[in-house]
Amino acid sequence: MRKSPWQYFDWGLFIIAAILAMVGVAMIYSATQGSESLTDQWRKQAIYAAIGIVIMFLVALINYRLLESLQWPLYILTLGILVFTLIFGESEIGNVRRFIYIGGTSIQPAFPALILFIISQAGLLARNAPNPPEIQEFIVSMVMMGAAALLVFRQPNLSTATLYIATWGVMMFASGIKLLYLEGIGVVGLMALPLLWTNMDDYMQDRIFNFLNPESDPAAYYNRQQALISIGSGGLMGQGFATGTQSQLHFLRVRHTDFIFSVISEEMGFIGAILLLVLFVALLWRLLHIAASASDITGKLIVVGVTTYIFYQFLINLGMNLSLLPVAGLPLPFISSGGSSLVITFVGLGLVESVAMRHKHLEF
Repeated sequence: MRKSPWQYFDWGLFIIAAILAMVGVAMIYSATQGSESLTDQWRKQAIYAAIGIVIMFLVALINYRLLESLQWPLYILTLGILVFTLIFGESEIGNVRRFIYIGGTSIQPAFPALILFIISQAGLLARNAPNPPEIQEFIVSMVMMGAAALLVFRQPNLSTATLYIATWGVMMFASGIKLLYLEGIGVVGLMALPLLWTNMDDYMQDRIFNFLNPESDPAAYYNRQQALISIGSGGLMGQGFATGTQSQLHFLRVRHTDFIFSVISEEMGFIGAILLLVLFVALLWRLLHIAASASDITGKLIVVGVTTYIFYQFLINLGMNLSLLPVAGLPLPFISSGGSSLVITFVGLGLVESVAMRHKHLEF
């Protein structure tokens, strides 16, 4: 009898992701107490989580191998989304064009575009499988990445542009490309830093200056300082759910988005923060297991790309909360408030589940 691919669905991965999403809803509820304009934010996050889970199952139904032949249409769609955002994007901050508003809901198109980019790159880099990509594929892939990252950078959005670069770099490494090529790109990248610096917006440069010398602008350093106070005041067991002083008294700004890890540390303490990290480690382990057991290089690269997409944001957000990195606009996956980001993360997991469900040929 023919066996269904659903027997290979990774329920462990799904359960971990669902728990993280529930933690996010709970902590958003806590972080938004006393803010009238944000009182419904946790309900919206719960709805988006439910929508994301449904879409995840629908995406898992799609055989990812069917998407491999669409690498160029998907890449053209990626560029189209990013160009559309540059032209029609909106924001409450100056000339920043990162969001598209649909029915009062903000969507950051750079994230769904990156998922499409991951699929297109996986198809391109698997062209010579089982052999690694040659110089031709490397150059074409690099140009494709450069064009997409440049469009994101011009929004302007440096942190998400680096997300594109990091995702591409890890996928390229996982494809088995000669390290000499990557080393060459690294050298060229270092040489191009002065050019990048001169093309950064003032606020980008200010964030880096403030990170290196906090005393130069105490006002800009304020929230990073409050984040460290929040983390430190949590102690071992925390101050209790919805009772953190820095968050509940609103000393900590953007506490439901960029700095929600600080709220978790303050209210749940060191133990709560460690348990959250354990969940992310378990998620990483499941993702790496699926990548290792993928039946082809395309599936492996898709999983590696989605894994990098999630954990690059995780590392940057954690480093920002701990004042180890400059402030960046990348969320804590599954946890930070943001409906479109949460849904797209579940879409990525749907692609991973599609690979997991087809890691073996169907038996008869």
